[in-house]
Amino acid sequence: MAASTEPVPGSPAAWPPSVLDAPVLRGLDGRALREIAEAGRLRSVTAGEVLYRAGDGGESFFVVASGRVSLRALRRGDELESELRVAGAGSAFGEEATVGSARRATAIAVEAGAAAEIPVTIFRRAAARSGKAEFAEKMERGLRRSATRDLLNTLSFTRDLGMEDVDALLDAVTYRTMGRGQPVYREGDPADALFLVADGMIQLQTEEDERLHVRAYLTRGDFFGHEELSADTPRETGAVASGASTLLVVPARAFRALERRRPELLDLLRARARAQHAAQHAVVAGLAQHHTAHLFRDLYRLQVARSLLVIDLDSCVRCGHCAWACAETHQGVARLIRRGDKIAAQGEAEATDRASVVAAPRSLLLPNSCQHCENPACMLECPTGAIGKDPAGEVFIREALCTGCGACAKACPWDNIQMAPRDSKVGAQAGSTRPAASTELTGEPGAIASMGRSAEVAVKCDLCRSEAGPACVQSCPVGAIARVNPAEEIAEVRSLLGDPRPATAERRGTHAPTRGPSFGAVLGGSALIAAGMGFAGVEMHGRGVWRPATGFGWGAGVLAALGFVLLLLYAVPKRGVRFFRKGPAREGRGERNEEGGAKTAVKSRVKPQLAMHLCLGLLTAGLVIAHAPFPRAGRPTLGAALHLVFWISALAGGYTAIVYRVLPKRLARIERTAALPEDLTGARNVLLDRLYRELSGKSELVKKIAEKVLLPYARSPLGSLSLLVSGRNLRSEEQAVRGRIDTLLEGRGAERLAGLSTLIRIVVELRALPAQRWLSRALRVGLPIHIVTFGVALALLLLHAATAGRFGR
Repeated sequence: MAASTEPVPGSPAAWPPSVLDAPVLRGLDGRALREIAEAGRLRSVTAGEVLYRAGDGGESFFVVASGRVSLRALRRGDELESELRVAGAGSAFGEEATVGSARRATAIAVEAGAAAEIPVTIFRRAAARSGKAEFAEKMERGLRRSATRDLLNTLSFTRDLGMEDVDALLDAVTYRTMGRGQPVYREGDPADALFLVADGMIQLQTEEDERLHVRAYLTRGDFFGHEELSADTPRETGAVASGASTLLVVPARAFRALERRRPELLDLLRARARAQHAAQHAVVAGLAQHHTAHLFRDLYRLQVARSLLVIDLDSCVRCGHCAWACAETHQGVARLIRRGDKIAAQGEAEATDRASVVAAPRSLLLPNSCQHCENPACMLECPTGAIGKDPAGEVFIREALCTGCGACAKACPWDNIQMAPRDSKVGAQAGSTRPAASTELTGEPGAIASMGRSAEVAVKCDLCRSEAGPACVQSCPVGAIARVNPAEEIAEVRSLLGDPRPATAERRGTHAPTRGPSFGAVLGGSALIAAGMGFAGVEMHGRGVWRPATGFGWGAGVLAALGFVLLLLYAVPKRGVRFFRKGPAREGRGERNEEGGAKTAVKSRVKPQLAMHLCLGLLTAGLVIAHAPFPRAGRPTLGAALHLVFWISALAGGYTAIVYRVLPKRLARIERTAALPEDLTGARNVLLDRLYRELSGKSELVKKIAEKVLLPYARSPLGSLSLLVSGRNLRSEEQAVRGRIDTLLEGRGAERLAGLSTLIRIVVELRALPAQRWLSRALRVGLPIHIVTFGVALALLLLHAATAGRFGR
């Protein structure tokens, strides 16, 4: 765990000579040293203590006062961490902060001692004010060179290089920062440099038939551009930054000089690149072969996310309770929108007593909700510092400091921040956490606007940091929604990002599963008990041994009435979000486990309640049969009406439980994305408009195929049913339709089929649309009937209990 000590009083005298005489500070005057000591702090550390971890952000570098600190990193392609160097007294480390890069290594104290933490901005300002600008510039160049050396030592490119080769690279490389979507070079450009990825993600791509095809994803520690540079040929692919990225640029002359000194270098680089690309192709192709969408559509998003909200569409029943619970928690403004990208991802392997069972790929929805990025773009753009990030990585907004300018909402690449009406009570509630200078800015919206603050405020998911955990996760009745770290908990992402280690429970921040009876076993046991009670009731009532008004029959009726009441209690935790979620607030904790992840993973609190509700429903049904198997023949009675309504409610509840279990996976299989019910209303007209627009300008052959094959296929009355019964997903169906067309053409006219793939995608969606509507309605229809009839049955039960003594049964 990171050290957490109080700062030593700010004065040069408080810092030992090993710090003040360190090469990086030597030559600064007393004023500069005083400024640095006042802004910095001296941290005492114990042996084995972690000062920071690889990947953490950092705005300070360190100077060892006493003891020793080891810098360790996992080089790209390695399975184990290696030691880059050991910093002793007077040595600096963490210099990557001077180049704005995330921590490249993990700093661990190997001996107890102390280290001075120096903010980079203060160091620059103090050195400049000392009147020794040239000296300050020289010192910073030294820091940057040291940071670059540490960076090079973490890259796979330098694994086989000697110290002289690394020194030659240090003299030649330059830094280049790239924005999201900015090209490094384009296909056909001259090859003039080799590139090393220091941070971010680069996508190698080619353009064929007016469509982009991704050839490789390159992340921190990778290299590219060597093949064309060595052969002196134009670029065969384009290279584009998938997100904010930092590159080290090795000029052509420096690379060729290195190649002359190390003739075997190019073969080593080629072998390394081939192995990496082959591994990527196996992951990407293996997943994309069976799914309509895959997680590599925006891999950069999954790389930077540290708490990504995902909905398992194979389990989600589309009830909308997650969004409702979020809105209930945040004064009517939901912090998530149930629309977003649909991806397919491999689940983690589950260890059993005998083997490791690999989970099947699952369909996941990434709804619009803050994902708490490693380096949040919104935080960088906020002009008032209203957006903060705590030690556990949670990104939050201080409403009292937000002026409502909207800069953060514009900066978020995924539109996960929205503007909402400001709550005038926030100012009073947040007074203790707001600087005194901003106290007068609270008040009514009109007053806020007059003080230069908008009547709106930026809002986003803050993981419900003032509560016990995210409301959406805790309120999901089927446990389909979760917060995950993709780089650790999604196997393909972890593989592509170069971390070969399995995602253990400790690294994921969760606990190992405990042994216990499964939900299926408990439900099955309840069903057997209910069946036994029902059989006994029918038999005993048939023999005249039990009667509804006396003995065992009467006792069963009382227990059934109690079951009614307990069944009704299920609505309390499900609807009382603000009450059942109350618990110790997580704000300011920032606790981590030994691997640097969150200590606990929040799970659904309603899912166990649903399991109990189902089991109790079965037992109550058995008790009802034991109380009175069949209504009396003759005139209608209140008891007979209660009996009828109860069984209608029970059947509706049973139907809902079955379709909740069976239909979500089948619906996810035929969806391009997780549509809301209102999205399905006009979807057919939208698809038809797209189809006819795409047909415009196509070849006569494509139009003929559309007329003879595609349109009849889309209009087939039983097409949706056929797709549903076949078990194929949309991708497989597209391949089947294309195969049918290829068979008809017999290899002719291939050069005139441009745009056919897009048309096939549209008609397959048209065929799937009715089935989507059927399944969506089937998921929704049972619950309202169950709720209404249960309410009627409860009212009849009360009347029945009140009148049974007077009117009989």
